Amino acid sequence: MKTRSVRSIAIVLAAVLLLLCSCVTKRPYGEEQYFQGLGVDGDFVVTVNADLLDVHDYVDTDDSGVSYVTDRMTRLSFALRDKNPSSEVIQPGYDGYDFYGAVEGDYSKTLIQGGLKLGSSFTSVKDSGTQLTVFTDPVSGIQAAIPMNGIILFSSTDVLDTYKETFSATRTRYISDEDAARLASSQVGIYVSKPTTMLDLGLDIDKDALGNIDSVLLVMDDETVSIEFRLKSEKLADSFSILIKGGYVGNLRRNGIKPDMDKLRQMFVQELDKVRVQGMELTEEQKKSITDIITSLLDIL
Repeated sequence: MKTRSVRSIAIVLAAVLLLLCSCVTKRPYGEEQYFQGLGVDGDFVVTVNADLLDVHDYVDTDDSGVSYVTDRMTRLSFALRDKNPSSEVIQPGYDGYDFYGAVEGDYSKTLIQGGLKLGSSFTSVKDSGTQLTVFTDPVSGIQAAIPMNGIILFSSTDVLDTYKETFSATRTRYISDEDAARLASSQVGIYVSKPTTMLDLGLDIDKDALGNIDSVLLVMDDETVSIEFRLKSEKLADSFSILIKGGYVGNLRRNGIKPDMDKLRQMFVQELDKVRVQGMELTEEQKKSITDIITSLLDIL
């Protein structure tokens, strides 16, 4: 009898544990990546794999609240939206951009919400429709919400819109599973469809060329970056390939570096409407232009 009782209790405990685990891990959009709900035309999507890139190198973690977030972070994903699309090169600092996204990791909804409520700088209001508590920093205007364990949504404008557009079951998926897998497996992944501005990567892409690009997928690991440009036609890809290769060679020569033609043939590859730049070594300036974007947002958050 005693053995049967112990076994029954064990079964009940196992069932409860399974239920709790499923509540923690089940997301309304299934097994997709969160950042697949980002990526409206013109928005720059940035995703950082915190298991591969040490975010402590980019933000001061002396504050215990900050260290709680960074120590448990597995991924930071956000979209940048240019308020006034005019510059050909994306600028760090965010003064000219709205941003929205999520921090993912080993987070307790109860602990995060408790910490935000105790923080005197935050105001909080519960939304009757979604039942989400919206936290707002009155100085910066940045909003945050925690829909479940493991994810913190944020927005510089309206976090409820971020919830509905990027987290809910009715969200639109802008990034394919194939592209998402490539972005997720790199230290830093960047995606934009129909770009109106571009990162400064030394490829001399002007406004006219930007108008011919359908999408850009960039992955960065350590000191190299690989980029896939998808053009609106194969003919446009032909001319675009010549343009960016010429820009790259021109930058090398201006820096007193003799181009290695064999290496260039391996680095620049065109396939139909796609142009790939494979394993391009980053200069310190180019790497800084990418990492400054991450650092600026982490500092704000």
